[in-house]
Amino acid sequence: MERNSDFSPYSQLDGIDNGLNDMYKDPMFNPIMQYEQAYSYYKYLCMQMDYKIKCKEYEKMCNSKNS
Repeated sequence: MERNSDFSPYSQLDGIDNGLNDMYKDPMFNPIMQYEQAYSYYKYLCMQMDYKIKCKEYEKMCNSKNS
């Protein structure tokens, strides 16, 4: 028995609502793209906060050596 590689469970839904599929091609409405953008922004904020904390620790260390 050969496997039909052209068949997928969602192949029947392709022709039903192409307007919805076209909408998700735009990155503004694509939930995956929005999630990736939010995650990148979160990582950026975490790195920025980590940098500020390290700068404060370095500043305290330098002040204690001078005193």
